Amino acid sequence: VEFFFVCTMASAVATQDELPSEWKGGPTNTLLCADVGLGLGKVNKRRNAAAGLFRALRKYPLTRALRYLDVLSASDLGVSSSDAARIQSRSGVAYQEIYGGADMTICIFLMRKGARIPAHDHPGMHVFGRLLFGSMRVKSWDLLSDEGDMRNDVPLEAYYYGEQVLGPHPATYGLGPEEGNIHEIEAVENCAFFDILTPPYNPKGGRDCTYFDALTLETGTTTLTPRSRPDFGMETQDYTGPPF
Repeated sequence: VEFFFVCTMASAVATQDELPSEWKGGPTNTLLCADVGLGLGKVNKRRNAAAGLFRALRKYPLTRALRYLDVLSASDLGVSSSDAARIQSRSGVAYQEIYGGADMTICIFLMRKGARIPAHDHPGMHVFGRLLFGSMRVKSWDLLSDEGDMRNDVPLEAYYYGEQVLGPHPATYGLGPEEGNIHEIEAVENCAFFDILTPPYNPKGGRDCTYFDALTLETGTTTLTPRSRPDFGMETQDYTGPPF
């Protein structure tokens, strides 16, 4: 699976010339870059990989910083399966924010076994992440035309890429604005994943999160219908790992 990412941050811009050659020219297939790794060089794992990643994000182009993702572990971030097991919210989903700024959001999502994050989009955004522990099932879609009318109850034709189970071993993944941008996540086991979202969600800037209901018709056509999700909420947990 190959993906092409171009991400802009406040202090670093990754252009196509800075990307590994195997990323240039765009994706040839999509679900997630799982179990493939980002292939950006080896990292000294004797140090805390989270601290190294955060330091690199502040100093270097994004593509150089992302090499730390392939060695990032739950212990580097101070999270464990017990944090997922103690989630009390009805959704079974918890959120730890590490950093939130105009350039990006860095966070951890934790999910209790059986919990589900409904299908949702990441408009104009790139996501770079890593499953830290457990297993999760991911379904991915893309709209076949410009989003256009995003009113609730208006079905939009979509392409369904299928589903993929990540875990139980940690796995690095990513998605961009054009492929696999809409996904649904279900916890097969208690799990947690680390995400870098750039640029971050910004409702006032046109990057609000839209939820969808997915339906595959008898003709094989898949539709995504925008839905409000007042019943879905996430529990907030304190982040206890290295500071950004």
